[in-house]
Amino acid sequence: MLSFLENSVDNHIHCCPHINKRSTNIFEVVEHAENNKMYAIGLMDNFSNTSGYASLIRKYFPNLNLKIFGGLIMEPPAGGVSYENAKISLEYSYFENDGAKFISFPTHHTRHIAIQEQRNLNYIQDCFYVPDEGPTFETSKILELIAKKNIVLNTGHLSPKETVILVKAAKSLGVEKILVPSNNFNKKTIKKLKIYNVYFEFSYFFVSNATEVPLTHVDDERHKIKGIKLKTLKDLIKTADPKNVILSSDCGVSILPKPHLGFYEFIKQVYELGFTMKEIDYMIKTNSRKLFRI
Repeated sequence: MLSFLENSVDNHIHCCPHINKRSTNIFEVVEHAENNKMYAIGLMDNFSNTSGYASLIRKYFPNLNLKIFGGLIMEPPAGGVSYENAKISLEYSYFENDGAKFISFPTHHTRHIAIQEQRNLNYIQDCFYVPDEGPTFETSKILELIAKKNIVLNTGHLSPKETVILVKAAKSLGVEKILVPSNNFNKKTIKKLKIYNVYFEFSYFFVSNATEVPLTHVDDERHKIKGIKLKTLKDLIKTADPKNVILSSDCGVSILPKPHLGFYEFIKQVYELGFTMKEIDYMIKTNSRKLFRI
């Protein structure tokens, strides 16, 4: 057993079917997490709502100690950014009142990412973005739904400016639980977001060699994703404060270790940056349990 993993939570695992080769599958991920006495895992997928996969595991393996949950990334293949899509995700399960535990705005189909990937103009114009004047009516309805159900809002891969606008609007509409993927943000943006009591997510994927390899994430095209240096990561975590940080693996792509190994390696790397075990516990145990109510 890998000691760092005991009672930990990895809320960002890609093990569902994919157009790109995966390093693992959902059954193997569950087995590894259970054997290493992890507390919980969260499934993410750009192609479908993962709460159905999570409930399937719970239904057929009722004696698991491991908790498993899923949710919706509103990518076009998963139904896109729409109120109806979000609403359906909340009931997508084999059990009552047991659907999506989070709803995420798009990751790859945002104008911010599409521009970074040097997509064509038509593609960029079709991508999700948050206007300077604030979220659209449809986006606001989704935020109100998230607030009503008290689930987690994941802001997706938006620009720093868009993220601040979205978070501010979400808070004004009553959203309490917000997770912000922050791997490519700077300290200035972190400070702006801190006042809204959000959690900042940092993932192993962005410090790994996967950022150097053009990959297929949502279609046939292959693009690199901007990585982050460990020294920069240390500064960002300190700016955010470990009490507001969640570490995750974001593993599943075939060129990376299996999720439990990637998560272990990431925890070790962060620990070796000089963070205490108490601070590590906040980032891999306490904060995720509190945010996802698990």
